[in-house]
Amino acid sequence: MSARRELGAVLTATLTTQILVSWSVLALAAMAPVVAESVGLPAIVIGYQIAIVYAVGAGVSLLAGSLVTRFGGARVSQIALAACGAGCLVATFPGAPAIVIASIVIGAAHGMTNPSAAHLLARHTHKGNRGLIFSIKQTGVPLGGIAAGIITPAIAVAFGWQVALIAIVPVALVAVALLAPPRPAWDADRKPGTSLGIGALRGAGEAWQLPGLRWLCLCAFCFGGVQLCLMTFIVTFAVFDLGMSLVEAGMLLAVVQVSGVIGRVGWGVIADRLQRNGGVLVAIGLISAGAAVGFALVTTQTPPFVIYVLAVLFGASAVGWNGVFVSEIVRVSPPGLIGAASGLGTFGAFAGVLFAPPAFVQIHALTGSYSLTYGFLIIPSLIGALAALGTARPEALWR
Repeated sequence: MSARRELGAVLTATLTTQILVSWSVLALAAMAPVVAESVGLPAIVIGYQIAIVYAVGAGVSLLAGSLVTRFGGARVSQIALAACGAGCLVATFPGAPAIVIASIVIGAAHGMTNPSAAHLLARHTHKGNRGLIFSIKQTGVPLGGIAAGIITPAIAVAFGWQVALIAIVPVALVAVALLAPPRPAWDADRKPGTSLGIGALRGAGEAWQLPGLRWLCLCAFCFGGVQLCLMTFIVTFAVFDLGMSLVEAGMLLAVVQVSGVIGRVGWGVIADRLQRNGGVLVAIGLISAGAAVGFALVTTQTPPFVIYVLAVLFGASAVGWNGVFVSEIVRVSPPGLIGAASGLGTFGAFAGVLFAPPAFVQIHALTGSYSLTYGFLIIPSLIGALAALGTARPEALWR
């Protein structure tokens, strides 16, 4: 197989894995009212379910580097796909404990996805195309979210929420099967003797010694938090502060999602052209900060065109940073530590996801305004931009 076709196959496999795992992560949230009613809980508790997913994902991401080294990136991708399918199946069992167990399993799948994909793609990319390829792969996150937002509720309305979850299972199993033929070649570099005990953290410890990676983890913490706050609260912000209908607010969320998909690819192209991933991340942080200020200033009198322009800028930056970020992790990491380094970066992003929304809620309690609270996102946006500068230090480079 030619190098181009091999890269296409690996990219298709990793993108599909990302879409399916992201879909499973958000499937329950997309049906929160009916799922909560069936287990006798208020819909707001879906926030705890998402927190479980990301908390488990953060922990597993620290171990994922050793998993990838021992079993190979393709095998770990298969495990992640099987886990997300199993989690969706378990969630259909009666009672809230089943949903907790399912969230743990899906969270584990979520924590394995990026390290395995980074390991596989790093072997088939070079500095001239890495930003674009990783950005295309990262579009799997919003694409999975779109699937969860459109397909899952439609199936739930027609056949019930349990069927909507079960529908993900055969798709995941087909993806597992399709990875079987190329797996021996793709996992030829695995090291079967790699420790999975406490020694599994050794790779993460070694990766932490890379100066560029430490800065990138801080960047991910900030950008990950901004991203989730934007996505989580924008509909409520549009309804209560801007007087939009629920349909109009949903359209604003869709604009952010689509802008994020386009932004991921666009930033990847720019990063490859400039060969300055860190500089592109700085620009993303600055644009995100400017959009946060814009959100803080809009009112019910602001022309809709201005609001949608701000949403495009916010979505393209705050949702579009991930591909360039993963590409920069690969750049600053030696080949043997790419999986562990990607796991640390994922841990940083997930930590931001866990920290930022509760902080947003507390700030809103003080200000009483979603607009003003969005303005506070200028702080993590600028800190993330400053952290991205740290990857340009000479000792952080690994070429």
